[in-house]
Amino acid sequence: MKKTINGYLKQKGSVIVTVAFAMIAMAGATGLAVDIGRAQLAQAKLSSALDAAGLAAGSNLNSQDTEAEVDKYLDVNFGDYMSTTLTDVNVIVNESNTVITLQANGFINTTFMNYFGFPTVAISAESEITRATTGLEVVLALDNTGSMAGTRLADLKTASSDLVNILHGEGSANNLYIGLVPFAQAVNIGSDKTSWVNAGSFNWGPTSWMGCVDARHTGRDITDDPPSLQRFNKYYWPDDGNNDWIRTTTRRGVTTTTYTINADRGPNLNCSQRLLEMTSDQQSVLDAIDDMTADGNTHINLGAVWAWRMLSPRWRGLWGGEMDTESLPLDYNTPKMNKAVVLMTDGANTMSNSSRSAYWYLSDGRLGTTSSSAAVTALNNKLTYVCNSMKANNIIVYTVAFGSPGSTIQNLLRNCATQPDFYFDSPTGEDLKAAFRTIGDSLSNLRVSR
Repeated sequence: MKKTINGYLKQKGSVIVTVAFAMIAMAGATGLAVDIGRAQLAQAKLSSALDAAGLAAGSNLNSQDTEAEVDKYLDVNFGDYMSTTLTDVNVIVNESNTVITLQANGFINTTFMNYFGFPTVAISAESEITRATTGLEVVLALDNTGSMAGTRLADLKTASSDLVNILHGEGSANNLYIGLVPFAQAVNIGSDKTSWVNAGSFNWGPTSWMGCVDARHTGRDITDDPPSLQRFNKYYWPDDGNNDWIRTTTRRGVTTTTYTINADRGPNLNCSQRLLEMTSDQQSVLDAIDDMTADGNTHINLGAVWAWRMLSPRWRGLWGGEMDTESLPLDYNTPKMNKAVVLMTDGANTMSNSSRSAYWYLSDGRLGTTSSSAAVTALNNKLTYVCNSMKANNIIVYTVAFGSPGSTIQNLLRNCATQPDFYFDSPTGEDLKAAFRTIGDSLSNLRVSR
């Protein structure tokens, strides 16, 4: 009987030990599953947060510190999730600023596994963000008036070139077309656009029409109506008290006419640089920007309306060159193709009797008034109309006020922009460059590629 009892007790003890070990193993397995599950959740959260941080930083790649932006967005989207500790975050941007590679490492503290000698579980995540510029037609309408002379124009050239280079990247941009509309008190469409203008009868002296045109004075100065509906008159500043370029003298019965034509006198006085039709050639745009000069007074609405005309499908087949070859401009709302205008000025609209413009002299009443203040109001209203027309056709409008031009024009530009953060107040040259870099980032599309 004793043997039986002892055997039973031994067998029972053996079972208890086995059960104990089994329970320990089950507890360990459960703890392992819990800690591994926590690590997997943390890793998934880190991967998602890394993608979001890369996209957010990539959208400001040329205007913000990339590593600082990644850290900021990781902190917001991941923080110390599940008490995770991030040991390092690596951000690598390729030379062309087109690909951002992100890699993060860290660990979570274990709960159950800590009792088995595993106090932490490592986690890591990777993300690659590729900047992919979608199809884009964009026109830069830039102030080339006299107040831009010197440092301001130099800053504008740098800022505009930065924008062009951001959009093109390292030749990675497809379906990207950029045009340039320098403006002052008139816009130069090019002397080759003879079919757009009325012939007229002018004394050009030893020179010829440079290519600037008057504003159409039947309400079509603020529309995208093509020349087939109404042609333009050639911009011509006649010989007068403000522009004495023709001298006629008679001596001993012989009449002699002499012409003084230079930067300060002549029939093309204050005619700005020729616009550049939209092109995919990056260098052509950079060269045109570099060639800009500053002279004349300010009619911002003319820069805006000519930018609109360059983007309006009603003008397709009229511009020549690459625009005709590529059947540009495309229709509004063409899939995977955007249209945008960047409108920049450093001054308010002006109208006077000392400077002839596309609206002639103030005293000529081409703006419906001979009052200077009323004429400026008319120009401002024309700008607003053009801005609203562009936005109504889903053209993205960015506006930049450079050098503190005053509250009136700043408010006009703010309201002209497609949305509030597409307006930039840029008191200094550095502010201007930052604004154009931000616009370049805004026009660049980002996607997660891996």
